[in-house]
Amino acid sequence: MDRRLLGNILVFTLLILLASGLLMYFKPFSKIVASVHTVFGFLFIFAMVFHIMNNKKPLYNYLSGKRKSSLQKLQSPLIVIIITVIVTALCLNLPIFNEVYNFGNELRNKQLGKVENQLDYQIINLNNEQKGLQFEIELKKGDAFQYPLFAIWLEDSIGNYLETLYISRVISSSSYDYGSKVNGTWEAAIKRRPEALPYWSHKRGIKAADGLYVPLNNAQDIDAVSGATPTGNFIIQLNSKLDKINNYKVMLEVNQSYDWNTYYSEDRFPEDKIYSGTGQVGQPSLIYASHVNDGDIKTKSYHFMTLVGHGHHSGKDGKLYTDLSNITTAKNIADRIILSIK
Repeated sequence: MDRRLLGNILVFTLLILLASGLLMYFKPFSKIVASVHTVFGFLFIFAMVFHIMNNKKPLYNYLSGKRKSSLQKLQSPLIVIIITVIVTALCLNLPIFNEVYNFGNELRNKQLGKVENQLDYQIINLNNEQKGLQFEIELKKGDAFQYPLFAIWLEDSIGNYLETLYISRVISSSSYDYGSKVNGTWEAAIKRRPEALPYWSHKRGIKAADGLYVPLNNAQDIDAVSGATPTGNFIIQLNSKLDKINNYKVMLEVNQSYDWNTYYSEDRFPEDKIYSGTGQVGQPSLIYASHVNDGDIKTKSYHFMTLVGHGHHSGKDGKLYTDLSNITTAKNIADRIILSIK
């Protein structure tokens, strides 16, 4: 191709790319600008192919550093290393390297009247040695989130308990850092809280020495799956000892103390020794569920976990209560819960 023609095409195409790129950075999305940038981007690539073909020898000399000193020959490898570092840092979303993007993104959002929330997630990996099915559960906290307790487990398609995947450590041991107040100071102590996660504990079906279904002293069947209680948005990485189930349910139970409302108030059940005695009760636990089949496992699928009911307010039974009319703020503990099948 004629070098003068090719040069003109490259110069004017570069100017159009520069102008459209700046518009895309400083202004909200426009289909026209994006289309111009895309089309002329391809034209620039096409012209660059002919430019390289026309100038293979001088370009090779530039890259190889022909007739240059040994130190000057390192110019090209050094540029490649610098570019690789920058691209890697951008892919890893390192704060300093993403400031240019973040600035433009905030500028465009302001013009549209939008606010972008940056979400930080606590990653909880139980690091157990199970080699079966793998899951992740992502929970984005809601407005009512105040350090709730969680249990996650598997059931078969008709509701039979299979295994626990995660349990808040304080429930697995019944040991609380602020268990009792001695001489005005909180100290760790054993506290029995059957109302905390009653649906899970009754499904598990193992009574402790005191006759309650809530675990005591790090029971062996759940010791490996007990973990820190999340304090905000979290992703829990889970492994199952089961390597294949055709149809099953992933269940999650959540409960939070002191979240009373007009129905579940401190004096609502005065004859209930558990509800009126601990001082840590509130609205009952909520149960979320997601059905999974064999096809979901093969396709690495994602599911929203849906609210299906609540547990007993004082944990006296393991029934699933589907009437949620008296549940209010507890529904806002979680904004969303997403199950990922790995």
